[in-house]
Amino acid sequence: MLKVIIISLLGNPITKSISKIPSIKSLAFRYVGAENIDSFVGKIDEILSSGYKITISFLGEHYSSKDKVEKYKDNLMDIIRKVSNYQGITISVKLTALGLLIDYDYCKNNLGEILSIASQINMRVHIDMEESIYVDNILNMFDTFRKDEKYNNLDITFQSYLYRTSKDIEDRILSFTWDTKPIIRICKGAYKEPFDKVFPNRRLIDENYYNISVKMLDNVDKVYPAFATHDHRLIERIKNYVQYKGISKENFEFQMLFGVRPELQKKVIEQGYNLRLYIPIGSDWYEYFVRRIAEKPSNLLLILYSLIKK
Repeated sequence: MLKVIIISLLGNPITKSISKIPSIKSLAFRYVGAENIDSFVGKIDEILSSGYKITISFLGEHYSSKDKVEKYKDNLMDIIRKVSNYQGITISVKLTALGLLIDYDYCKNNLGEILSIASQINMRVHIDMEESIYVDNILNMFDTFRKDEKYNNLDITFQSYLYRTSKDIEDRILSFTWDTKPIIRICKGAYKEPFDKVFPNRRLIDENYYNISVKMLDNVDKVYPAFATHDHRLIERIKNYVQYKGISKENFEFQMLFGVRPELQKKVIEQGYNLRLYIPIGSDWYEYFVRRIAEKPSNLLLILYSLIKK
C-alpha cells in the first residue's frame, strides 16, 4: 500500500519537477551508472574485475512518440557496439520504450533489429517485464523471437507479485523444449498495479517468489534461473535449497541493482555465487528512481534532506 502511495505521489507531474534539483539528481545517481554509455565505459573493467557480471539497461519507458522510440533504439545500438569487446555483459530492453504503445508490429521490427545486431557478436538481450496490461504482448513477442525465429540470445523477466506468473512460467517456459537454455529472471515487481492482479502483501509475494525459484531450480536442465532480489532472507532460502539439492553454482545466478545493498552484493560474490549487476544508464532516470524509492520508503528521508539542502 505504501509503495502505491509513493509511486502516485512522486509520479505526479507537479512533483516530478524535483528532478531538476541538482541534489535530487545526485541522490538518483546512487542507483544510475551514468547518463550515457561513453561516461560508463570507463567503469566496466573495474566492475568485471571485481567478479560481477553486468546487464546494462538504457533508461526509458512508456514512449508514445516515434522520435523518442528511435532515439532509444539508436542508443541501444550504440551501447551494443561500444561494449562488444567485453565478456559477461548483456543489455536489457523495455518494449514500451521500443514502440509497444504505438504499434505491436513497429515494436517487433525494432526488437528484431536489436536482436540481429546483438546476435552477430553473441550478446544476450533481456526483455524487462512491465505493467500487467503489457504482459501478454511481451510474452507473445518473446515467443515469436525465441521460439519461432530462434534468437537464442533472447531472455525474459517475470514478476512474483502477479497472480499469473507461476502459471505463465509453467505454460510458456518450462513446458517448451529449448535449443539453448534461456535466462529467466524472477523479481518481485515494482509497478503500481490493480489490486486484483497482485498478491496483497509482502509475505505472499515473497512466498510466491520462493516457490517459483524452487520450480526453476528443479528445472535447471531447461532454464538458467536468475534471482533478482536484495532480500537476504530469500537469498538464504534459495542458497539452502541449492545446497540441499546439490545444484551447481554455475547453473544459476543472483542479480542485484547497481547501488542497492553493496555490502550484500560483496558477500554473495565472496561466497562464490554468480552475481550480475543491473546497471541503468541514461538521462531519462526519474521513473526508475521513483520505483527505487518506493521499494525502500526510508529513502524518502534522503529526498527531504536533498530538498532542504536546495
